[in-house]
Amino acid sequence: MFPFLVPQSISDNAVIAATKTMLKVAHTDGLHPAEAALIEAFYRGAMSDTDATAQPSFASLSAALTEFKVDASDFSNDQEREMVLALSVMTGFADGDFSAAEQQIVQAIASSLQITDARYSEILEGVKDHMLAQLSHLPDAASVAVVAKELG
Repeated sequence: MFPFLVPQSISDNAVIAATKTMLKVAHTDGLHPAEAALIEAFYRGAMSDTDATAQPSFASLSAALTEFKVDASDFSNDQEREMVLALSVMTGFADGDFSAAEQQIVQAIASSLQITDARYSEILEGVKDHMLAQLSHLPDAASVAVVAKELG
């Protein structure tokens, strides 16, 4: 089970801020289709069903990133901030390479969300563990070990 599930009470404004944060990571070294799919699935799954016509389109969120800066006040509690950071790390890994530029952006996001370096490291390791757990059922243990080594 992923340790950073979307809280039940997350507001639509927080979902939009989380989506923009993930898009910021993804656009760092070029938006990869796997990154876009992950982010769009989060956005569509987390937004409330109350008034879908009033919600911004996913494409409009992606287009409006130049002035966006994530802030701790965009989220109501530590659980939401940590979830956004974990999703940002997953976004970085979605294309198969959590590049140095993406890592730098995610570390800046952690700072903006007032998450300590120690907690960032814990979240990073938790995401890696979760990703490896998804492969653990495969019969080829050598391939899983190669992926584990690549994740660091």
